[in-house]
Amino acid sequence: MLSDVIFGHDSFDSTSAPDSVIGAGNFAKNLKSDVKGLKIGLPREYFGLGVSDEVKTAVSNAAGIFEKLGAKVFDISLPMVKYALPVYYIISSAEASSNLARFDGVKYGYRAPEFDGPIDLYVRSRSEGFGKEVQRRIMLGTYVLSSGYYDAYYNRGRLAQRALKREFLDAFEKCDVILTPVTPNTAFRFGEKSGDPVEMYAEDICTVSVNIAGLPALSMPCGKGRGDLPIGAQLIGRHFDEQTLFNAGLALENELDLKNWIACGGERR
Repeated sequence: MLSDVIFGHDSFDSTSAPDSVIGAGNFAKNLKSDVKGLKIGLPREYFGLGVSDEVKTAVSNAAGIFEKLGAKVFDISLPMVKYALPVYYIISSAEASSNLARFDGVKYGYRAPEFDGPIDLYVRSRSEGFGKEVQRRIMLGTYVLSSGYYDAYYNRGRLAQRALKREFLDAFEKCDVILTPVTPNTAFRFGEKSGDPVEMYAEDICTVSVNIAGLPALSMPCGKGRGDLPIGAQLIGRHFDEQTLFNAGLALENELDLKNWIACGGERR
């Protein structure tokens, strides 16, 4: 229902695709749980990448449910996925650095209450207004866009982005939906990995590829792991094919009574 509201062309957004490209929407009206004949790819690379055994088991069980419902599930390969994480953080940090440059406390953004001159205004406003993670990404983005490093990092990142997108498009010649984990592990404690940003970023390894390729993806619970913590399955679809994802998600949701799941591999009580 929310997607129906926000779906469609936005004349105030230059990056918004025209309605003639993306279709009519009406996701809620067209929702159905029939997945018979749906072709679902399981990329083997997503079941390496440091993914825990309990996550692999839960997502594999979800694949088994789709097979039981009449879908065709088979292995595929997406070799470029191993570069997704560094490519994502190079490109997204560069975009953050560029887009947040206008927040100087003069015309946009937070303004420090006390300052001594314009330079001090910029420094104080950005130091006080941006949190540590934002500052970290701005610094990284400024570095990869700087003279002497642009070609070595940002430009190569964009080339890898195009290659990864092409790989996904080739995969969708064979399958309708790609099924993967959402994260390699169950949830970690609040603040547990704050001291090691790289380790924290690694938790995004299964999801950043869809951002890079510009694909729609749906994340939903598919079981629970140790500590009764939820495990997620990610459904990735073709460009502008959200309806197929909603339908597949509904089919899986109907088969899973998550309240009655226990920690060991998604078995029912």
